Amino acid sequence: MSIAAAVLLVAVATLHSVLGEHVIVRPLLASPDWRARLARPWADRLLRAVWHLLSLAWYALAAILLGLPVPVVVGLLCLATGGAIFGFVPGHLAWPVFVAAGLLALGAGGAVPEPVLGVGAGAAVVAALVAAGFHVAWAAGATTGRGRVLPQRTGTREPVVRPGPVATLVVVVALLAYAAVVVALALGADGGWWRGLGVAALVVLLARVVGDGRYVGVSKRVRGTRFARADDRWWTPAVGLLAAGVAAGLALAA
Repeated sequence: MSIAAAVLLVAVATLHSVLGEHVIVRPLLASPDWRARLARPWADRLLRAVWHLLSLAWYALAAILLGLPVPVVVGLLCLATGGAIFGFVPGHLAWPVFVAAGLLALGAGGAVPEPVLGVGAGAAVVAALVAAGFHVAWAAGATTGRGRVLPQRTGTREPVVRPGPVATLVVVVALLAYAAVVVALALGADGGWWRGLGVAALVVLLARVVGDGRYVGVSKRVRGTRFARADDRWWTPAVGLLAAGVAAGLALAA
Protein backbone atom coordinates (compact mmCIF):
# COMPACT_ATOMS: atom_id res chain seq x y z
CA MET A 1 0.00 0.00 0.00
CA SER A 2 2.84 2.38 0.72
CA ILE A 3 4.27 1.81 -2.75
CA ALA A 4 0.86 2.47 -4.32
CA ALA A 5 0.47 5.67 -2.32
CA ALA A 6 3.97 6.79 -3.33
CA VAL A 7 3.22 6.12 -7.01
CA LEU A 8 0.06 8.19 -6.76
CA LEU A 9 1.94 11.06 -5.11
CA VAL A 10 4.62 11.00 -7.80
CA ALA A 11 1.97 11.01 -10.53
CA VAL A 12 0.06 13.90 -8.95
CA ALA A 13 3.25 15.90 -8.37
CA THR A 14 4.36 15.42 -11.97
CA LEU A 15 1.00 16.40 -13.40
CA HIS A 16 0.78 19.34 -11.01
CA SER A 17 4.04 20.78 -12.35
CA VAL A 18 3.68 19.90 -16.03
CA LEU A 19 0.02 20.78 -16.50
CA GLY A 20 0.06 23.62 -14.00
CA GLU A 21 2.92 25.31 -15.80
CA HIS A 22 1.08 25.24 -19.13
CA VAL A 23 -2.51 25.75 -17.98
CA ILE A 24 -2.14 28.15 -15.05
CA VAL A 25 1.33 29.57 -14.41
CA ARG A 26 2.36 30.65 -17.92
CA PRO A 27 -1.04 32.16 -18.88
CA LEU A 28 -1.20 34.01 -15.56
CA LEU A 29 2.31 35.41 -15.87
CA ALA A 30 1.66 36.41 -19.49
CA SER A 31 -1.37 38.45 -18.49
CA PRO A 32 -0.81 42.19 -17.93
CA ASP A 33 -3.86 42.36 -15.70
CA TRP A 34 -2.97 40.45 -12.57
CA ARG A 35 -1.62 42.48 -9.67
CA ALA A 36 0.34 41.82 -6.50
CA ARG A 37 1.61 43.98 -3.68
CA LEU A 38 5.13 42.99 -4.70
CA ALA A 39 6.98 44.23 -7.77
CA ARG A 40 5.56 42.32 -10.72
CA PRO A 41 8.78 40.58 -11.94
CA TRP A 42 9.58 39.53 -8.37
CA ALA A 43 6.04 38.28 -7.81
CA ASP A 44 6.09 36.34 -11.10
CA ARG A 45 9.22 34.43 -10.15
CA LEU A 46 7.96 33.79 -6.62
CA LEU A 47 4.64 32.42 -7.90
CA ARG A 48 6.39 29.99 -10.25
CA ALA A 49 8.77 28.84 -7.51
CA VAL A 50 5.99 28.21 -4.99
CA TRP A 51 3.90 26.30 -7.53
CA HIS A 52 6.66 23.83 -8.33
CA LEU A 53 7.89 23.57 -4.75
CA LEU A 54 4.53 22.06 -3.84
CA SER A 55 5.23 19.28 -6.34
CA LEU A 56 8.67 18.83 -4.78
CA ALA A 57 7.09 18.38 -1.35
CA TRP A 58 4.83 15.61 -2.71
CA TYR A 59 7.89 13.85 -4.18
CA ALA A 60 9.44 14.01 -0.71
CA LEU A 61 6.35 12.47 0.86
CA ALA A 62 6.55 9.65 -1.68
CA ALA A 63 10.18 9.06 -0.74
CA ILE A 64 9.22 8.78 2.94
CA LEU A 65 6.51 6.25 2.08
CA LEU A 66 9.12 4.21 0.22
CA GLY A 67 11.17 3.96 3.42
CA LEU A 68 13.84 6.67 3.09
CA PRO A 69 14.88 8.15 6.46
CA VAL A 70 12.65 11.08 7.39
CA PRO A 71 15.46 13.48 8.52
CA VAL A 72 17.36 12.86 5.29
CA VAL A 73 14.31 13.45 3.08
CA VAL A 74 13.35 16.56 5.03
CA GLY A 75 16.92 17.85 4.84
CA LEU A 76 17.15 17.33 1.10
CA LEU A 77 13.70 18.88 0.59
CA CYS A 78 14.69 21.93 2.62
CA LEU A 79 17.97 22.33 0.73
CA ALA A 80 16.20 21.99 -2.61
CA THR A 81 13.56 24.50 -1.50
CA GLY A 82 16.20 26.97 -0.35
CA GLY A 83 18.11 26.55 -3.61
CA ALA A 84 14.98 27.04 -5.70
CA ILE A 85 13.93 30.16 -3.81
CA PHE A 86 17.43 31.57 -4.13
CA GLY A 87 17.49 30.77 -7.84
CA PHE A 88 14.13 32.43 -8.56
CA VAL A 89 14.14 35.26 -5.99
CA PRO A 90 17.61 35.56 -4.40
CA GLY A 91 16.57 38.43 -2.13
CA HIS A 92 13.82 36.41 -0.44
CA LEU A 93 13.98 36.03 3.33
CA ALA A 94 13.22 32.31 3.28
CA TRP A 95 16.17 30.74 1.49
CA PRO A 96 18.69 30.98 4.37
CA VAL A 97 16.09 29.51 6.74
CA PHE A 98 15.45 26.53 4.49
CA VAL A 99 19.17 25.95 3.92
CA ALA A 100 19.87 26.05 7.66
CA ALA A 101 16.94 23.72 8.37
CA GLY A 102 18.13 21.35 5.66
CA LEU A 103 21.66 21.16 7.01
CA LEU A 104 20.42 20.63 10.56
CA ALA A 105 18.03 17.89 9.44
CA LEU A 106 20.78 16.10 7.51
CA GLY A 107 23.03 16.38 10.54
CA ALA A 108 20.29 14.96 12.76
CA GLY A 109 19.94 12.06 10.36
CA GLY A 110 23.66 11.36 10.33
CA ALA A 111 23.73 11.98 6.60
CA VAL A 112 26.70 14.38 6.52
CA PRO A 113 29.93 12.33 6.63
CA GLU A 114 33.14 13.87 7.91
CA PRO A 115 34.72 14.20 4.43
CA VAL A 116 31.77 16.34 3.34
CA LEU A 117 32.14 18.52 6.43
CA GLY A 118 35.84 18.85 5.65
CA VAL A 119 35.12 19.93 2.09
CA GLY A 120 32.62 22.50 3.34
CA ALA A 121 35.08 23.88 5.86
CA GLY A 122 37.82 23.98 3.23
CA ALA A 123 35.64 25.79 0.71
CA ALA A 124 34.77 28.40 3.31
CA VAL A 125 38.44 28.93 4.17
CA VAL A 126 39.30 29.40 0.50
CA ALA A 127 36.44 31.91 0.13
CA ALA A 128 37.67 33.82 3.19
CA LEU A 129 41.23 33.97 1.84
CA VAL A 130 40.03 35.18 -1.57
CA ALA A 131 37.94 37.87 0.12
CA ALA A 132 40.95 38.86 2.23
CA GLY A 133 43.04 39.23 -0.92
CA PHE A 134 40.48 41.58 -2.47
CA HIS A 135 40.42 43.68 0.68
CA VAL A 136 44.21 43.94 0.68
CA ALA A 137 44.04 45.20 -2.90
CA TRP A 138 41.36 47.74 -2.00
CA ALA A 139 43.38 48.94 0.98
CA ALA A 140 46.30 49.46 -1.41
CA GLY A 141 44.15 51.68 -3.64
CA ALA A 142 42.61 49.29 -6.18
CA THR A 143 39.11 50.26 -7.32
CA THR A 144 37.98 47.13 -9.21
CA GLY A 145 34.65 45.96 -7.84
CA ARG A 146 34.37 48.58 -5.11
CA GLY A 147 31.15 49.96 -6.62
CA ARG A 148 29.37 46.70 -5.88
CA VAL A 149 30.66 45.94 -2.38
CA LEU A 150 29.65 49.12 -0.54
CA PRO A 151 25.99 49.76 0.38
CA GLN A 152 24.44 52.61 -1.59
CA ARG A 153 21.59 55.03 -0.97
CA THR A 154 18.37 54.71 -2.94
CA GLY A 155 18.51 56.19 -6.43
CA THR A 156 22.24 56.88 -6.36
CA ARG A 157 25.61 55.16 -6.57
CA GLU A 158 26.82 57.15 -3.57
CA PRO A 159 28.05 54.69 -0.91
CA VAL A 160 26.64 54.93 2.58
CA VAL A 161 30.15 54.58 4.03
CA ARG A 162 33.66 54.99 2.62
CA PRO A 163 35.99 52.81 4.69
CA GLY A 164 39.60 53.89 4.65
CA PRO A 165 42.68 51.65 4.35
CA VAL A 166 42.84 50.96 8.09
CA ALA A 167 39.21 49.84 8.31
CA THR A 168 39.67 47.70 5.20
CA LEU A 169 42.73 46.03 6.72
CA VAL A 170 40.73 45.31 9.88
CA VAL A 171 38.39 43.26 7.68
CA VAL A 172 41.44 41.43 6.32
CA VAL A 173 42.53 40.54 9.85
CA ALA A 174 39.02 39.34 10.70
CA LEU A 175 38.91 37.13 7.59
CA LEU A 176 42.33 35.64 8.33
CA ALA A 177 41.32 35.01 11.94
CA TYR A 178 38.16 33.31 10.70
CA ALA A 179 40.21 31.05 8.42
CA ALA A 180 42.54 30.16 11.29
CA VAL A 181 39.62 29.26 13.58
CA VAL A 182 37.93 27.06 10.97
CA VAL A 183 41.19 25.25 10.16
CA ALA A 184 41.91 24.71 13.86
CA LEU A 185 38.42 23.33 14.48
CA ALA A 186 38.57 21.07 11.42
CA LEU A 187 41.92 19.66 12.55
CA GLY A 188 40.58 18.97 16.04
CA ALA A 189 42.52 21.60 17.96
CA ASP A 190 42.26 21.20 21.74
CA GLY A 191 40.73 23.91 23.91
CA GLY A 192 37.18 25.02 24.41
CA TRP A 193 38.11 28.56 23.47
CA TRP A 194 38.48 27.48 19.83
CA ARG A 195 34.88 26.35 19.92
CA GLY A 196 33.93 29.59 21.64
CA LEU A 197 35.55 31.56 18.83
CA GLY A 198 33.77 29.39 16.29
CA VAL A 199 30.38 29.97 17.91
CA ALA A 200 31.04 33.71 18.07
CA ALA A 201 31.99 33.77 14.38
CA LEU A 202 28.86 31.78 13.51
CA VAL A 203 26.61 34.22 15.39
CA VAL A 204 28.21 37.25 13.68
CA LEU A 205 27.95 35.68 10.22
CA LEU A 206 24.32 34.64 10.69
CA ALA A 207 23.53 38.18 11.85
CA ARG A 208 25.09 39.49 8.62
CA VAL A 209 22.98 37.09 6.56
CA VAL A 210 19.84 38.42 8.26
CA GLY A 211 21.08 41.98 7.79
CA ASP A 212 20.41 45.37 9.30
CA GLY A 213 16.89 45.80 7.94
CA ARG A 214 17.97 48.58 5.61
CA TYR A 215 21.07 48.18 3.47
CA VAL A 216 22.48 44.63 3.80
CA GLY A 217 21.33 41.04 4.18
CA VAL A 218 18.04 39.37 3.37
CA SER A 219 16.14 41.86 5.57
CA LYS A 220 17.28 44.98 3.69
CA ARG A 221 14.66 47.44 2.40
CA VAL A 222 16.88 49.30 -0.08
CA ARG A 223 16.89 46.96 -3.09
CA GLY A 224 17.23 49.06 -6.22
CA THR A 225 20.96 49.74 -6.07
CA ARG A 226 23.90 47.96 -7.72
CA PHE A 227 25.10 46.86 -4.29
CA ALA A 228 21.66 45.50 -3.30
CA ARG A 229 21.49 43.33 -6.42
CA ALA A 230 25.05 42.09 -5.89
CA ASP A 231 24.32 41.49 -2.22
CA ASP A 232 21.29 39.34 -3.05
CA ARG A 233 23.14 37.28 -5.62
CA TRP A 234 26.68 37.12 -4.24
CA TRP A 235 27.64 38.76 -0.94
CA THR A 236 24.94 37.43 1.39
CA PRO A 237 25.29 33.87 -0.03
CA ALA A 238 29.06 34.17 0.41
CA VAL A 239 28.57 35.07 4.06
CA GLY A 240 26.21 32.10 4.30
CA LEU A 241 29.02 29.91 2.96
CA LEU A 242 31.34 31.23 5.67
CA ALA A 243 28.68 30.48 8.29
CA ALA A 244 28.27 26.94 6.94
CA GLY A 245 32.05 26.52 6.97
CA VAL A 246 32.48 27.41 10.61
CA ALA A 247 29.44 25.26 11.46
CA ALA A 248 31.17 22.36 9.68
CA GLY A 249 34.33 23.05 11.68
CA LEU A 250 32.34 23.00 14.92
CA ALA A 251 30.73 19.70 13.89
CA LEU A 252 34.14 18.17 13.19
CA ALA A 253 35.45 19.38 16.54
CA ALA A 254 32.47 17.96 18.47
